[in-house]
Amino acid sequence: MKKITILCLLTLSAICYGQNQLLSSIEEVDIGGGTWMNSSGSNYEYENGNLKTETDFFWNGLNWEAFGKTIYTYNGSNKVTVEIYQSYNSSTGMYENLERTVYTYNGNDDLSLIESYTWDTGAWVAESRSTISYSGTTLTGGFSEDYDGSVWTNTFQSTISYNGNGTIDEIIEEEWNGSTWVLEGRDSFTYDGNNRIASVKYDIRNGMAWEEAFTTTYAVDGNGNRISETDTFVGGGGGDETITYAYDMTALMSGFDNPFADKYGLEYLYEDYPYFNKILSETSTNNYRTTYDYNNVLSLNKALKKEISMDIYPNPSTDFVNIKSSEAIRKIDVFDATGSKILTTSDLMIDVSNLSKGLYLMSIKLDSGGIVSKKIIKD
Repeated sequence: MKKITILCLLTLSAICYGQNQLLSSIEEVDIGGGTWMNSSGSNYEYENGNLKTETDFFWNGLNWEAFGKTIYTYNGSNKVTVEIYQSYNSSTGMYENLERTVYTYNGNDDLSLIESYTWDTGAWVAESRSTISYSGTTLTGGFSEDYDGSVWTNTFQSTISYNGNGTIDEIIEEEWNGSTWVLEGRDSFTYDGNNRIASVKYDIRNGMAWEEAFTTTYAVDGNGNRISETDTFVGGGGGDETITYAYDMTALMSGFDNPFADKYGLEYLYEDYPYFNKILSETSTNNYRTTYDYNNVLSLNKALKKEISMDIYPNPSTDFVNIKSSEAIRKIDVFDATGSKILTTSDLMIDVSNLSKGLYLMSIKLDSGGIVSKKIIKD
């Protein structure tokens, strides 16, 4: 599933570059009649061919604003060892630590441990960890644990089985119920004649039986480019989605520094690397698209600034967030730090008590058609 963000019309000021690099991307939504409105964007910076920094922006209805950035550190094998996510504090104009992930590799240079931390009062505090298992160099699964400050507790584990030709057959997922592992989900893989992943079916456990939830199907051209990706949900419900991909067939993706390279050795476990030729755009039937730019980076356009009085309080909050605006509000969408939409409402008092602690983006659509984005923190 692709992350979806709310968009608004943009006048883009850009800085031109001449390197063979993918420099930025913009996400937009179709608001009707083929009119695309901008939402979020990212700039990519590289070092020795590796993605060094990814800086994220959101469109506040008037201009780009910084949202956060991810900084990567690599080992001699060009694999990420440390990943730090920082959120942008608009009051100070500074980026502030929020999350840190440490990656450890075994003697075969395979990823063996993932440790997650959060920033709290000037120090990194352990939050969770995942241990990855191998038989020789063959990945067999792993398990995850949460940390409460004194004790590590099991949360999740997965077990991988293979076909005779070495391709993945199934991944079985289990959750810890406090005393034993309980079946939770199952991913089943099919392949085309070239052993490329053709589909992944996800089942959920219901009592003693597996029930299909959704299937992701991939279509690939003769070069190995992904030309479409379709999510089909059992029973419909409006969740079905197809994403189509457009390429410059005269250029190879390997000729450009890009953010899609496998940074840990396991990024393309559930899918094949999708881009042989130069990717230009991805367009969804759910009315959003991503466009990739190899010549320009996003920059802030201060000239479009207009005053809209809007208060979000209390912020941070543990239970309810109130919104007071000088303009009438039509709809409010709330997104988590990954860009996934978790809530849509028109209420001006929003219950956040069931949300996990962390940073969220609130996209507020006004009756005038404008969109204002605000960051909120759940304590």
